[in-house]
Amino acid sequence: MRGLASLFAVSIALTASPASAGWVALPNAPIAPSDYQRHDDLFFVSPDSGWVVNGNGEIHRTTDGGQTWTLQTQVSSYLRCVGFATRMKGWAGTLFGDPLLYATQDAGVTWTPVNNIPAPLPNGICGLSVVNESVAYGVGRFDGPPAVLIKTIDGGATWTSRDMEPLATALIDCHFFDANHGLAVGGIGSFALRHAVILSTSDGGVTWQTRYTSNRPGAEWCWKISFPTRTTGYVSIERQDALAPRYVAKTTDGGSTWTEIPFVTNYDEEGIGFVSTRVGWAGGWTGDTYETIDGGASWHLAGWGVFVNRIRFLSPTLGYASGQTVYKYTVGSTDVEENPSVATLALAQNRPNPAVQSTRIAFILPAAGQVRVTIHDVLGRTRATLVDGWRPAGRSELTCDTRDREGNRVSAGVYWYRIETPYGTAEKKLVVVR
Repeated sequence: MRGLASLFAVSIALTASPASAGWVALPNAPIAPSDYQRHDDLFFVSPDSGWVVNGNGEIHRTTDGGQTWTLQTQVSSYLRCVGFATRMKGWAGTLFGDPLLYATQDAGVTWTPVNNIPAPLPNGICGLSVVNESVAYGVGRFDGPPAVLIKTIDGGATWTSRDMEPLATALIDCHFFDANHGLAVGGIGSFALRHAVILSTSDGGVTWQTRYTSNRPGAEWCWKISFPTRTTGYVSIERQDALAPRYVAKTTDGGSTWTEIPFVTNYDEEGIGFVSTRVGWAGGWTGDTYETIDGGASWHLAGWGVFVNRIRFLSPTLGYASGQTVYKYTVGSTDVEENPSVATLALAQNRPNPAVQSTRIAFILPAAGQVRVTIHDVLGRTRATLVDGWRPAGRSELTCDTRDREGNRVSAGVYWYRIETPYGTAEKKLVVVR
């Protein structure tokens, strides 16, 4: 085991600084069209490969970590959200419906309308949460009713819909930890008297519980969700009254209970993202982005980001945000507050390799999170799924018995095993001999 221990040599984070200098506007990223002011959403399937969408119906893609971008397509719809299940398969949600979604099976080379979503239909899709290759959720719209949840369990071949009244009259974002456990956020009540609401489910959306409802007069609603760990999460709360105090909702028990922490008064708050339990950023229509290094107890101008609506982290050292343009976060491992944890995802070479009957695959997570480990053939087809669920921080080991999904032993040859986590992805070659 000495070789494995050497591979998994780790560095412990030493500081709690947010390192806002780690955020930069990517110089070659597309600028949002002036009529729409911002890119509404982005999604990366790996550190290098991602997409950004906006109200002008544009879908831009990068394959080199944002150094260069290609306009893949422009549809006649306001694109509000985007999510991918694999490197090839993804969806983009529209703000005004007809269609509600566009789908791609070729990494965005072509996008086609999704026309098989049954009633009840929302007026649009504001948020997507893609759990794995098969399961994805969407919610909409911000100015409902109706507030509707859509779901697929077969990779988009079929969809189901659910009207979420009386629990919510508007839904804006959703976040699922696995296929069954997740959150949906938005508002309850008529638009002028709307209260922010956070809902949770533990059975894949069959039943829901209200976990938080604001009680201030006037109109406000939850906007975006960020969970740096399984237990600690944040939700931004947007408010119609420009002069009223603003708040962020925070949980430290996985979403069961929530507390309100003050944000910046007179700020139109929308996008939010935390790289650790204490270090995060929030942006919105007011303009510049704000940051916190103490879990939201205090907020200060961050010095980057205009009209930020989505912040996503692939690891404690890498993130992207969409706003007036695309912003990228890169820092050294010692700049990230994750104590105590390893700095990055680590994936070991399987042992033994080549494998005859079975082999072991070990990895280390910098923090607890959703983990998916799959086996692929040389054509990229998924042959087996070893794990698709929550894993604790630290070292885990899986056994691969060199069988496919149907239980048949795979033929001799070269395969790849791939790990996907909130902290990044990695893959290595596996050789099977018979």
